[in-house]
Amino acid sequence: MESNFEDQRDSANILETLSTDRGRIGERITAETWWAAPAQGLGAALIVVAPAAGLAWAWLPFVLSVGVFVGVEVLFRKRSGFGITRPAGPRGWWLLAALFLILFFSFVLSLGFALFGLTGWVVAAAVAAGVATALIVVLYDRAYAVEVRSAG
Repeated sequence: MESNFEDQRDSANILETLSTDRGRIGERITAETWWAAPAQGLGAALIVVAPAAGLAWAWLPFVLSVGVFVGVEVLFRKRSGFGITRPAGPRGWWLLAALFLILFFSFVLSLGFALFGLTGWVVAAAVAAGVATALIVVLYDRAYAVEVRSAG
């Protein structure tokens, strides 16, 4: 029986092309880390510092944070040509879980500090959460690049 795909490339060329494409995706992800990680750290710090603004103004840091995160996503998609919808592998999932836990507990700690009027400690918790977020984003981007390159 004859195949309708007579001009197919051999499987070695296909695998080589896939490997090259995965390498380019990994390069694109890590190329954007230099600005995306600090920006996302700032977004996280804004979330954590919100309780220090008081009940009347706590919405403002949240709105600014959403603006930062949406802006990073839009600019990342524009500059890189693609968006990340989920982690590429287990390291990415673990880093996202760590990020969630750090932000959650930093926010709870910040609420506690704000209730006792310890605004300086709220700011310190926000700075720590922002730096931790930026570092985790760098690790996530590197892990994503490695996991995409080794997929398959």
